[in-house]
Amino acid sequence: MLLQISPPPIDYQSSTTNREIVVSLPVSISQAASGAASDGTADALLAAARAMRADLSARAEEGEATCRLSPETVDAFRRAGLFRILQPRSFGGLEDTPLTLLRVQATVSEIDMSAGWVLANMGAVAFHLALFDGRAQDDVWGTDPDTILSSSNMPGGRLHAEADGTLSLSGQWRFSSGVDHADWVMLGALLTGDGEPLAGACVVPRRDIEIVEDWDVAGLRGTGSHAVRVAEARVPAYRFLAHAHRFHGTAPGLRVHAGPLYRQPLPQILFRTISTSSLGGLRGMLAGFLEANRERTSMMAQRIAEDPHVQDLCARIEADLAAQWQILEADQEDLARAARHGRDVPLARRRVFRLNATRVADLCFSHAADLLRAAGAAALYRGSPLLRAFNDMLAARQHAANQYELHARNDGAALFGRAQEDMLL
Repeated sequence: MLLQISPPPIDYQSSTTNREIVVSLPVSISQAASGAASDGTADALLAAARAMRADLSARAEEGEATCRLSPETVDAFRRAGLFRILQPRSFGGLEDTPLTLLRVQATVSEIDMSAGWVLANMGAVAFHLALFDGRAQDDVWGTDPDTILSSSNMPGGRLHAEADGTLSLSGQWRFSSGVDHADWVMLGALLTGDGEPLAGACVVPRRDIEIVEDWDVAGLRGTGSHAVRVAEARVPAYRFLAHAHRFHGTAPGLRVHAGPLYRQPLPQILFRTISTSSLGGLRGMLAGFLEANRERTSMMAQRIAEDPHVQDLCARIEADLAAQWQILEADQEDLARAARHGRDVPLARRRVFRLNATRVADLCFSHAADLLRAAGAAALYRGSPLLRAFNDMLAARQHAANQYELHARNDGAALFGRAQEDMLL
């Protein structure tokens, strides 16, 4: 059985002036209008995402079975411009806001978390590429602005400088979401040579990689997060970007794109794209639970909708979804405002923003477990949309970026004046 209902109204329209958030309930993530884009682009993108819901629902089981998004879903995202939300205008992108990408991601994830995950992760890679040398961007987007990239940020590769000035890349990386559909791939690597290895990322065309189909997992199966292997590939030096240059604001792409968008810290986008699918997934799971149990009677002949424990659970989930979206919007507006005014957000504030993002998946998974338990044995059957949502949120919680405890320990050490260098802010 596929989830083919629209979520009950719960979305968040916000006014983010001076960090004051006005939440109108009931409203819904998919109906939220972005105040950041005056030309209506954000509204059009959200409308396009909402229009895909029936098709996304119909294809969700295919993604489960094949461990990849369907080509039809990827093509629909391309046609609607959803992959180009953070892509520079000078290379055919929309150069909109991270908040727009996150709203679209949550809207898609209400129906299929895997689709929302791939969409936002590929969207974030476009932002990262915008920080590279302009020649690297031209290599990727110069002839086709609809070119998309997958990534693996783990430092699974080694780059070595050759005598002709190029770099030699080899290695293996895990968890490259959407790689089956990618035209290019961005890979974490250590550049070795004289002195200490330099951590960064490089971009290579699809022809240079081998996909290792190892993504056979319990949740987020449709992300197709297979491993990638490179035996040996030659990479022009300009297609490498050191993390230190990105962190210190000296990335060459900042000389190419003068707008404020690319002044925002990349990790703050990455952590949110890894956790926001859980917000949408929990919203969709709650919608499915409410629809399935409005008239259902338990084995004890009690109407589920009249069970006070179930009522309490659903109310707390509703409130937590609203609260988490408030936090997301407020944090994103702080980051955007600083970029517009040419200011850096202090690292202490960025630590708070990161922890806010990384705690989301744990909260959503906890609520998902309670909903699955309240749904009874009927939710255990294969094909149950509630079970799929639960498994997807389990998989999201397992992601390294959502292990908030590690970040909390590091951030707590900073409060005691014992902070260490941390470029994931």
